[in-house]
Amino acid sequence: MSNAPKPGEPFAPLLDTDEARWNAVLRRDGRVDGLLYYGVASTGIYCRPVCRARRPKIGNVAFFLSCDEAEVAGYRPCKLCRPTRAPRPTIKGSLSVRPVAVLFIDIRGYSRMAAGLRPDEVFALLNAFHARMRAIVESHTGVVHKHLGDGFMAVFGASQSNPEDARQGLECGLAMSDAIADWNLERRGIGEVPIEIGVGLHYGMAAFGPAGGEEAIIGDTVNVASRLERLTRRLDAVMAVSDDTLRAVTPQDGEATWARLRPAGVVRLPGCGPRDVWVAPRPSAGTGLGSDEERG
Repeated sequence: MSNAPKPGEPFAPLLDTDEARWNAVLRRDGRVDGLLYYGVASTGIYCRPVCRARRPKIGNVAFFLSCDEAEVAGYRPCKLCRPTRAPRPTIKGSLSVRPVAVLFIDIRGYSRMAAGLRPDEVFALLNAFHARMRAIVESHTGVVHKHLGDGFMAVFGASQSNPEDARQGLECGLAMSDAIADWNLERRGIGEVPIEIGVGLHYGMAAFGPAGGEEAIIGDTVNVASRLERLTRRLDAVMAVSDDTLRAVTPQDGEATWARLRPAGVVRLPGCGPRDVWVAPRPSAGTGLGSDEERG
């Protein structure tokens, strides 16, 4: 028998009291999506914690750990968040479905930059870039899952989902921005062209399993993270983060990182619908943390 924890086991502290459950509902915390449901006595409806409906009064709320529990108690599923059709953390053979933070990073203007360099210079640039960025990912408990030419996809929670995955991904993305700013200071000093990056980060459910002879990570979470990275070009930002990610980062744990983000409003991502997005402005030249104005 496997000693691996059940999908929801690491998140038990977020569910062990009614106060913790209510806080998760108030925050629309995606870390407990599929592990917690709440019914509203005044409407007879039960919802997922991430439901976008207006929050009820706590006195009207009952908590459940499954859809079956809620329906046995006489509640019917919400038509907005559709709890019976939502993904739930589960393990079936070699396939697992669970929450994860996914980060995409890419060098902006790479093709134009590469056109002005010799092939060996391009190789040296990419080698140095990947080594620096990989070290930052690994220092934040992440794993580089797939290389994509001048960028890559990283996962936080690759082997086991953890309540800190979203925070680690967020801090990693900002650390990447700082590292590139410092590296650019070095590059300018020796007459080399500075580098700009785009980072996209999203937190949500994904399916892990073998596909095509390798371990694959599939789901809307991956697609949204990729679209957010592309969005940084349009918003002229170093990083774009989904609101879902921030709701999985508690204020006391993420106060310093939240201070570096700015709301971009609701943005429609191609193929992924509208998302509430936050961005990190580009750091000032030669600094790791940006100007005082950018830090808020």
